[in-house]
Amino acid sequence: MEPVLIAALVGGGSVAGAVVDRVLTAVLGRRKERTSLADYETQIAERLLGRMDAQLSGAETKLSLAETQMAAANLTIHQLHEELAITKAEVAQLRAELAARQTLAAERDKLLIENVQLKALIQQLGGKLP
Repeated sequence: MEPVLIAALVGGGSVAGAVVDRVLTAVLGRRKERTSLADYETQIAERLLGRMDAQLSGAETKLSLAETQMAAANLTIHQLHEELAITKAEVAQLRAELAARQTLAAERDKLLIENVQLKALIQQLGGKLP
């Protein structure tokens, strides 16, 4: 059918015009329904996309915060390693000093024993001690 014939039938008030009018209304109505449904689906998809964008943004914020916390924790760990190294050096120095003191104490005890032995020997030989 040509558009001129369709226009004549629709506008002429004939039975055929009424049928064509209803067919056109039904076809156009379905298209409109399909368009409305597609628009609704698009709106749902846009809302879902908006929610997903918000979730993604929240996840990125959490990730950034976690990275900041990790950096702070790594810095703290580094500082603790440095303090541990300093403490280990101090402990090693104190152990060396303690060993030196133990050696001196043993030498002193040895000399005290020798002194007592020498005093006993002097008294045995008849000498007087001051």
